Amino acid sequence: MLDSRFFQACEAAAIEWDVPALALGASVGGEVETFSVGCEVDTIFRVASITKPFTATLALELLDPQAATGVWPPDVRVRHLLSHTSGYDCELRAGDQARFGDGDDALAAQALELPSVRRFVGIEQCWSYANTGFWLAAWLAAEQAGSSYEDALARHVLGPAGLDATSFGEPALGGSGAKAKAGPYPCARRASGGLVSNVSDLLRFGRWHLAHPRASQMRIVHGKPTAGVYGLGMFGERLGDVEVWGHGGSYGGFESSLLVVPDRDAVFVGLTNASHGSKALRLIEDEFFDRLLGRRRRVAEAVDLAVDVREAFTGSFANTDDWIEVSLSDDGLVVTLDDCEFDARAIGDTTFEIVGGERVNERFDFPLEGFGRFGSRLAERVE
Repeated sequence: MLDSRFFQACEAAAIEWDVPALALGASVGGEVETFSVGCEVDTIFRVASITKPFTATLALELLDPQAATGVWPPDVRVRHLLSHTSGYDCELRAGDQARFGDGDDALAAQALELPSVRRFVGIEQCWSYANTGFWLAAWLAAEQAGSSYEDALARHVLGPAGLDATSFGEPALGGSGAKAKAGPYPCARRASGGLVSNVSDLLRFGRWHLAHPRASQMRIVHGKPTAGVYGLGMFGERLGDVEVWGHGGSYGGFESSLLVVPDRDAVFVGLTNASHGSKALRLIEDEFFDRLLGRRRRVAEAVDLAVDVREAFTGSFANTDDWIEVSLSDDGLVVTLDDCEFDARAIGDTTFEIVGGERVNERFDFPLEGFGRFGSRLAERVE
């Protein structure tokens, strides 16, 4: 299935988005094919938030999804943590998480600060990406296991899945681009994005997931991001009548993708060490979908919104980490993210898509009065 034209498309995508090293693989019906550019195919990459399906799997092994957390208010259940529907912000309010140390007690030390996390809305009012929920779920799972989170993950997930290259160690190469970071990943953050792995292990995990008796729980819709849906630790989308589930990862100049297509018994893995690697991977994923399903992702059609409708979305928005400005353009909006301006077109009554530059195809929306959602995270209107 991964023919020479596919490999040429991979090389072109790597050049277009300045990706020094790219490794990918596909498994369809158990048959595995791999390819790499600029590295060996089994090079260890940082996989960042691909860790979330691992943590969700652990939580479902050890915890009742309907159980209260004992840390946040009793209406917040474990399933809200794993589905980003708790209403809580993504990050802690203050400080570098390296302050929690690098020992087995780092996650527990961080848990003491989780009651202080800002809560924007109530449960299930609005989907908003929250690393904090995964840290809490991991701590609860570790408490239930009577061990560290790392040991519990090894015993209940990494070992049973037969993974020998996946760990909380360091990648074999450095990240690149504007988001590159040196140094170890903070221990307290590990449950939301600390794993390193390679193509073979992630293909193996994807196949183990497809066969796992609890995996279907992870693919039940709990929330609605700006595009697609979200279950428990996994994003979902539909291409025609076929569901695709998985998770991406982005940290420190690494970007990655893990996808499963249950109806086709298929797994796709793409790993890069580039700050814009996800853009290259999106092009490659569409090549994969074209071969597997005979179709690519649908391009959203533009929607005409009156000036007064668009003007109602303008202003300044903020959350723990970001300050976002939204202003009018001639036929859409201009969004300022990380001090860079991007033009966006309307693709729905409240949803916009960036049309060019390094954030092309990224979406933002205004799901609730007084809130915008940027980079999958709620931000409150402040001006």
